[in-house]
Amino acid sequence: MSLPRRVLPNQTYLVTRRCLGRRFLLRPDDALTNAFLYCLALAAKKHGVAVHALCAMSNHYHLVITDTEGVLPDFMAWLNRQLAMCVKRLRRWDEVVWEPNVAYSAIELGGPSEVLDKVAYVLLNPVSAALVRSPERWPGALSTVETLRSGTMDAKRPAVWFKDNAPEELSLTLSAPPCLSDQAGYVEALASLLSSRMSQLRTELCRQGRGYLGRVRVRRTVVTDQPTTKKQRFGRSPTFSALTRSAWRAAVLRLRAFRLAYRVAYRTWRSGARSVEFPAGTWWVVRCAGAAAAT
Repeated sequence: MSLPRRVLPNQTYLVTRRCLGRRFLLRPDDALTNAFLYCLALAAKKHGVAVHALCAMSNHYHLVITDTEGVLPDFMAWLNRQLAMCVKRLRRWDEVVWEPNVAYSAIELGGPSEVLDKVAYVLLNPVSAALVRSPERWPGALSTVETLRSGTMDAKRPAVWFKDNAPEELSLTLSAPPCLSDQAGYVEALASLLSSRMSQLRTELCRQGRGYLGRVRVRRTVVTDQPTTKKQRFGRSPTFSALTRSAWRAAVLRLRAFRLAYRVAYRTWRSGARSVEFPAGTWWVVRCAGAAAAT
């Protein structure tokens, strides 16, 4: 039996989805950046998802979101389909867009420290990859400190895929995470963390004798290109993030309890007792097979 996905309402996640073969199908340009923001804004509105941070790299994207309704798989399926159809038309790409037979990554973020850490990670993705000197220089979709301060990112209906009855313009709301509800304090703490980490990244890059690719050369990359470094396969796929030993132990105990309760309920359910109650957070058998779950 494969490990079940736990989907809880009001849970904050770091979500990642990679392109086929890590090809540069999401290489930033104005049309694709607009399409990415439009699809995300529409998906968030449709599924009641709160978006806190985003970054679309050339071959993957990251989001920090809060799934207020407990519908993360529906949200991701809808968003990835709309994005894929836009990418196919904008890039004239006939193959699949997303990495096949590999599920998207959804890492549960348990507290303010973990959320702040992952938001900084998302915003610094282009810098840590030695592509641009600061997040503001990234030519693609990215929620900078300034956009987080303003709280919105605007997009127009793409010229491809969407019909005329789709909204002509949308505003993507960028809210503070629930555990960091003080917007001003959250943004200031994030700006301080970003400044510290950028200094460390630049020092390390200088030590290695490397430079930044730059936004002009980023835009010139070919969509069929892919990184020269091989992807590590069959590694760990984290379920949660914990920055302290005590937080890690508590998260492990919660996850083990959920999986044990799920296995017991699943065996009982398969034996014919369809009235058995699965633990809270159970997704597939509840959504697709009509099983009951604790609230």
